[in-house]
Amino acid sequence: MKVAIVGGGLAGIAAAHTLLADPSVTEVHLLEAESGYGGRASTDTTSIPNFAFDMGAQYIQDPTTNPLTQIAKAMGFETIKEVDSAMLRVERDGKWADVAPTDDEVQAVVKGIKASYKVAKTKPNVVVAAKPSFDTQVEMFGHATSPYGPFTESAETWQYLAADRAREVPGDGAENLFVKRGVGTLVAAYGQLLPGLYKARYKAHFDTRVTSIAHSDSGVTLSYANGSVTVDACIVTVPVGVLGSGAITFEPALPAAYKNALKALRLGSYKKLALNLRTAPAGIVPGTNYYLIETEPEGVWQYYRLPHAPMVLVAHAAGDFAAALDGMEDKDVFALFKANIEEAYSNGVYFTTSKAITNWSDDPSAGGAYSYTAFIGGGPDNPDTLKARNDLAAPLDKLHFAGEATDPDCYGTLQAAYFEGVRAAQAVLA
Repeated sequence: MKVAIVGGGLAGIAAAHTLLADPSVTEVHLLEAESGYGGRASTDTTSIPNFAFDMGAQYIQDPTTNPLTQIAKAMGFETIKEVDSAMLRVERDGKWADVAPTDDEVQAVVKGIKASYKVAKTKPNVVVAAKPSFDTQVEMFGHATSPYGPFTESAETWQYLAADRAREVPGDGAENLFVKRGVGTLVAAYGQLLPGLYKARYKAHFDTRVTSIAHSDSGVTLSYANGSVTVDACIVTVPVGVLGSGAITFEPALPAAYKNALKALRLGSYKKLALNLRTAPAGIVPGTNYYLIETEPEGVWQYYRLPHAPMVLVAHAAGDFAAALDGMEDKDVFALFKANIEEAYSNGVYFTTSKAITNWSDDPSAGGAYSYTAFIGGGPDNPDTLKARNDLAAPLDKLHFAGEATDPDCYGTLQAAYFEGVRAAQAVLA
């Protein structure tokens, strides 16, 4: 049996390992639009000296159940437990102070969102909470620190379905694990094992952007700029942002259920910056996540220094705020953040020229950060949108779709990508 995999992220890599472990698979072709493995799990190791800047996944989440924990151990990648505490950097009467997120006013906003979610999740087609006016810092901080806010979902509470979030399985409660050399470096290394383990049966096609897929019950033909390949089955693992854009055409066209799924499954916005510090700012304690309001464009920064890399300041933005930043020039985003930080710390925060930044919205191989199920109309009891993840995961002739977006249990995570890659491969083998 010959199988093609479209996409060299963790879902594609996991699918390849699963397929090639079965001797009945005679050929596996992995076609990747970029020049190497990893997909949205990508580490920049060159922009800032001696620092692995994870542009996508930041850490190994739920490490007791995440396969990457054992993969990292087996491959000799050092991991470090996350130290997790949080503070709000607040301006009051011209003075700056750190305030705990447990502040009563902020928690009132968080509790309001939780109460809205509790009601909304009982219906299949209702968003988590209505859009607030954002008239106060308290309102902005409450939405940013809420477990249903954009830093968790990459979308705003008024954009995604509460019932989609409600069916997620609980996390394991263990501390997240940073990978010292980078999560993206680990995922790429796991992919790089494939040609050595399965040299005779495995072929990677990098810098190969698939443009069309012809499928039937007898096989699949994938076409790209310099040729094509025909196989018995195909697993498509590219992000839903790419599939939804029509960058890959299907012959025959995908049925209505798949088209509807790609309307509902969207990639949210998530942006990261990293700046090399010239001196260690005493007011930004390593291991603490700080939150700071931005007024134009309106949003909230999350920033921190890692205990194992204290001379780098990393900043995150998410949701609509990140989308607005993605529309700006990189130099203007850096300038905006630096001006805000310098104002918030009277003793000064000073940087070298080394820095790094992401823009997943503009990446043609991604089209966004990670998935959410968007509200696209219909009544509160309409089940169609909530079915999107399962509808996309259903086999179509010899064609299979996989990735974090097809996993209702833990979408938006690397472990979801792994699990779905394995699921699709097992379906092909079956």
